[in-house]
Amino acid sequence: MAVSNTTPIIYLAKIRKLDILKNVYESIFICSPVWGDIVHLYKRSFLSKEDFFLISKARRKWIVLQDPKEKDSIQLRESLVEKGLGLGEAYSIALAKELRKIFLANDKQAIEVARELGVETRWFTEILNDALKSKYIKSVNEYIQISDACINNGLYISRKEREKAIEAAKKIV
Repeated sequence: MAVSNTTPIIYLAKIRKLDILKNVYESIFICSPVWGDIVHLYKRSFLSKEDFFLISKARRKWIVLQDPKEKDSIQLRESLVEKGLGLGEAYSIALAKELRKIFLANDKQAIEVARELGVETRWFTEILNDALKSKYIKSVNEYIQISDACINNGLYISRKEREKAIEAAKKIV
């Protein structure tokens, strides 16, 4: 199980590979601001009707909507917002810490803050590495195809990080 920010969900949905999250982490928790971001992106036509349908279908089955509930988590969430993190990142990090689950994101500031708080994290490329380790992604070529498809749909991964991720993928296989 893991807690996801918006980015992994939307880009995997755009390339029809959202099931990677289900197959690697079984169930995914998202908080209400992340769901709100997804709805907003659909209304602004960043997500197609098919993308949104795919995410909505997953939400009925294995994506769980949950906000931080414990007093400490709520205080942490508020503290993170005061420090400038967006609502989605703040809620997600607080929820991941509360549930003691991995935090999935592709935002440098959010990843750094989560790590400082002792939350295990995964960059987008590391999610694909987990899929390669679990044999859901079968080869480095498939890894590259998925990664590049997301990049071609607007996901930001620097050339240097892309190359580093491919080298890491080669070591897994």
